[in-house]
Amino acid sequence: MLRYIARRLLALPVVLLLVTLVLFVLMWQLPLEQRAMLYMPSIKAHPTEAELARLTEQIIERHGLDRPAPVQYLAWLRNLARGQWGYSPTWRQNVLEGLLRRAPATLELALAAMIPAIALALWLGPLAARYRHRLPDQAIRLAASVAWAFPAFILGLLLMNLFYARLGWFPPERWSLWAGQVVRAEPFRWYTGLYGLDALLNGRLDLAVDALRHLVLPAATLAVAQWALLTRVLRAAMLEALSQDYVSTARAKGLPERQIVRRHAQRNALLPLISTGGVAVSLLITGTVLVELVFSYPGVGRGAVQAILATDVTVAVGFALFAGLVTILASLLADVLYAVADPRLRLY
Repeated sequence: MLRYIARRLLALPVVLLLVTLVLFVLMWQLPLEQRAMLYMPSIKAHPTEAELARLTEQIIERHGLDRPAPVQYLAWLRNLARGQWGYSPTWRQNVLEGLLRRAPATLELALAAMIPAIALALWLGPLAARYRHRLPDQAIRLAASVAWAFPAFILGLLLMNLFYARLGWFPPERWSLWAGQVVRAEPFRWYTGLYGLDALLNGRLDLAVDALRHLVLPAATLAVAQWALLTRVLRAAMLEALSQDYVSTARAKGLPERQIVRRHAQRNALLPLISTGGVAVSLLITGTVLVELVFSYPGVGRGAVQAILATDVTVAVGFALFAGLVTILASLLADVLYAVADPRLRLY
């Protein structure tokens, strides 16, 4: 098992290098002044245009941006390793610092969406397989098909129009005005960056309830497509598992159908679900961008889109690196979980 994980960890730097190489080739097409922003250190909050121009000239000379591409690529990799991802004029801070500041909000939203999506898929996927071609199966397949085809931003707008504009139950953004004043005050302490969890750690149940109210609509919007994908994958895997010989043998022994599904078929059916993890994370990143824009949620996706619309190249590159790193780590975790669920893979 350790050897299998070690092989996957050794492949991780290679994949990361390939991602950075592709990004660098794209960056090479940019003007020299825009590429210089990728090497910009953290500077004061409101630099003048003259100060930025002077600093840009110094960066071009210091990092050899007029030298051959391999030299520039190595210099850029050194900066990335040091945490210097460039300065963002839109965010008015270092790109890595801006990403890390916004990441907890996006993580909180992703967890609030994925946990119920996975739970529902684990329940409804096997249920649809057990009642193949009958009413429960047809209803679940129809719901999953509609959920998969429905655009996330349209669903978000519909939910916000109903549950916020008309009923006033679940507001957008991350917290209410009064809650924002509380969390910015001195007594409130941030432990994890997750608003709801930190509210509970501070003993503020009212803030935790406020966090939940603001999470309901964006998390539900994001969870719909994830649930549809996972349910369809799990249903297909369950149907294949239920057609295997060991299931027929268990039925011949007189075991109850529910026991056959849970003990014999469901574990093998989880393997394709685990392997879909990388695809699900990629869709999750794309979905969070749209959902954060619709609900004015202050996460990585919304901040990145606002900066990109202002032609902020450093944020565009930083967000691409961030998304690529998250996807690669999710694929690595999926490989490890796959090996835990299927010991045969540890031999390869």
